[in-house]
Amino acid sequence: MLWLAVYFPHWLLQYQSYHQGLPQGGELALFERQSSQILIASSAAAKLGVEPGQSLATAQALCPSLQLLAYEPSLSQEASHWLCQWSYGYSARVVPPVCPFEQAQQHRLNKPSKSHKASKSSRSYDVPSVADTLLLEVGSMAKIFGGLDRLIRQYQKSAQGYGLECQFALGENALLAQLGARHLPLTLPADVTCDNKRNPKETRESRCTKLGNSKRGNFKPESLESEIGATASTYLANREVREAALEEKNQEEKNQEEKALGEKGQGEETKAQSIDEQAGASLVSLPLIALKQVAPLPLSVLPLPGHVLQSCENMGLTQVQALLALPLKELGERFGESVLTLLAQLKGLLPQVHEFYQMPESYRHKLELLYEVSHLEGLAFPLGRMLGTLSAYLVQRQQAVLALSLTLVFRDLSLVPLRCEIRYPFAEHRADALLKLCRVQLESLTLAAPVISLAIQADTLVPLSVQTSNWWQGEGKSDASMRLLSLLEARLGADKVKGLEHCSHHLPELSWQSRSLSQSRASQSRSGALGGKRSNQAVSQSASRQNTSCQSISSQSVSTRGASSQKFESQALERQAYDRCAEPRASYQGKTRALSEEATLFADLFHGLCDGRIRPNWLLRQPEPLAPESVSLLKGPERLHSPWSAASPRDYYLARMHQGGLCWVFRSPEGLFLQGWFG
Repeated sequence: MLWLAVYFPHWLLQYQSYHQGLPQGGELALFERQSSQILIASSAAAKLGVEPGQSLATAQALCPSLQLLAYEPSLSQEASHWLCQWSYGYSARVVPPVCPFEQAQQHRLNKPSKSHKASKSSRSYDVPSVADTLLLEVGSMAKIFGGLDRLIRQYQKSAQGYGLECQFALGENALLAQLGARHLPLTLPADVTCDNKRNPKETRESRCTKLGNSKRGNFKPESLESEIGATASTYLANREVREAALEEKNQEEKNQEEKALGEKGQGEETKAQSIDEQAGASLVSLPLIALKQVAPLPLSVLPLPGHVLQSCENMGLTQVQALLALPLKELGERFGESVLTLLAQLKGLLPQVHEFYQMPESYRHKLELLYEVSHLEGLAFPLGRMLGTLSAYLVQRQQAVLALSLTLVFRDLSLVPLRCEIRYPFAEHRADALLKLCRVQLESLTLAAPVISLAIQADTLVPLSVQTSNWWQGEGKSDASMRLLSLLEARLGADKVKGLEHCSHHLPELSWQSRSLSQSRASQSRSGALGGKRSNQAVSQSASRQNTSCQSISSQSVSTRGASSQKFESQALERQAYDRCAEPRASYQGKTRALSEEATLFADLFHGLCDGRIRPNWLLRQPEPLAPESVSLLKGPERLHSPWSAASPRDYYLARMHQGGLCWVFRSPEGLFLQGWFG
């Protein structure tokens, strides 16, 4: 595997800065409540003298504008989940970063009490990994992004959008890549073929020659520098030589391609695979971290417990290469199995076990506010950032949310937290729409006390369906109408905005019902999922039938090919003449079919208007009794009756009221009743 290690030096501070709306590059510091000491400081605060281990009074004296953030174990969990979630868009194998403060606490718990020699207790804990470093498996993602350099550039751009500082390193050994990202960061070279800033002295022929050579793998940076610095006369003198060499190279490649076309079976598959690999490979080769680069580094860069590093310092071991040169037997007797395991993983002799990040089935996010909020407008910014993270989660999983739960925790802990149910009747996934409907539904609430934290939870998720405005999908609702209906339901309530649905019943007044938009959307999503499963099964069954029929046809054709080859040759000429006029014949047949279907449709409408099969636009909730002399029956009757129903049969008529208006009436043993009106 090829690993990309990303080192985030201030990811805990920058996570808080992004979600709390703090200015980037400000003086921030994370402190521990129990010891009242600084754990980590931002770059701006470090320039003013704020360092880890200082007391809060000293730090504030050095930097009066320092903003202190309290460290909680939940903070590292939320920040790690956030990093892995948006990094999941670049690789399906993401290893979460390790918080250095949790790692230090684990070292203190596992530290031997009396001696540093190996014991059962010292061998029980796992080998720690490099802190503040996230791992991504990128070997399988190079083709998707068009090269590793483009993947890293896009990842770096996304990190900068979140206000994160990061360093990169590549390596086949995950532990070496982590050490390289922290102490030997990768410097991305400038992409020559993708650079728009060209040298004005460089001619068009030379640029084309370099581009062709770079695509063939013959490009060398020193040749570029020599040609850029060369004069026009030198270039023209060597032009004929380069063109002759290029033509010879092209002729050789052409001969090899013709020779490869004659091969069959495995040769063709191997060539196609090599072409795909060349197309997906990056034009820029990035260096990988090796053990010889890490060997001169100080021994403190290794993720070893503090007592092991102190013992090595007492022995005079200051570099990694000094520890690697010692015999393993004596190291195991003195420091235990953990040090031997770390050295074996560093050399690549022992595989490393990673716990990959898995995208949760439901979404949960909790944020502790740095300030108390007494009004709902103050929650707009942190809630917008949280809903933006939810939107990214939904897009990655191709899902949408029907409802989410918002919990507000008050400063007075004796008060019960306020829980609100935010509904999205048309299954929203966009960040702006999520925030807009949420703010509308929160307008009617009143805060009983200042809010100190908020949390959102989304469990009601459905598959994402994007509405299009194509002419053949006229039955679907437009995006504007769905937003309007969602906004009306958010302002008026779910019980005020409803839609009509059909019911399976033969009586008109019982054949429809009103349902809220959220219930309608949930039923549609369930039916769509069931329909999708059935359609997939039908497609697979039809495909299997086609495969069996094609196999039988091909076997029959193979058996009769030798006997009727001359007959097929004569029929081929007739088929060619037939295919020449196939396209106009098909278009003529299509137009004729469309005209006949249109005529049939008009005929059906005509007969429907004549024999009473049409239905009114307005149905009454319950039929109303009607005097026979107040109406004139125009067309009918049409009997509606179900053999499984105990209700008496009804004969429906198209009638006209004497006072004006077309209506739909029916006659039953109980009398004449009015069912509905025509618009």
